[in-house]
Amino acid sequence: MGGASGDRYGLMGLLNVIRMTDQDLNTLALGTDLTTLGLNLNSSECLYATFASPWADAPAQRDPEFSLPQCYYMQPPALKTGHFSKFRLETLFYIFYNMPRDTLQAYAATELYNRDWRYHKDLKLWFTKASRQGAAESQKGQYIYFDINEWRKKIFRPENAERVEGGGEAVPSIPAADGATDAPLPLS
Repeated sequence: MGGASGDRYGLMGLLNVIRMTDQDLNTLALGTDLTTLGLNLNSSECLYATFASPWADAPAQRDPEFSLPQCYYMQPPALKTGHFSKFRLETLFYIFYNMPRDTLQAYAATELYNRDWRYHKDLKLWFTKASRQGAAESQKGQYIYFDINEWRKKIFRPENAERVEGGGEAVPSIPAADGATDAPLPLS
């Protein structure tokens, strides 16, 4: 190491700090008296509430510098069960599948039931008769289900049904709209 640059960071450079010849170097090495910045160190209140920064000319304000618009303070209107009859079918399915264990899920399920949709517990899908959906007479006895992967209604085809342990085809059943307990879905 040669010359002045090597002495700046060694013992010779420490002499400049001890002699206090450079004000910036003294502030960096020794710090600043906080009372010169307007802080009362004998105060019983918290200091951080009034201390903005060492470079600020005035103490910090206690109130924030922003204000919230009044619309943030307004409460949204309560959702009533009567509103569910006005929702589209896709909205009801969205509520049912995306709000599990919520009262809104139960309200959506009730409204779907009122619209002649039935939930199949094993397949975890909603079904309705095709004739109720305005389908042609050739589709009478067929069922329509709501496919949550494609988010649309589809005709139920039994060949897509799950297989049971015995190797046979599963015959899913759903509750009938007329109050009967179960009505089997057609296999053909």
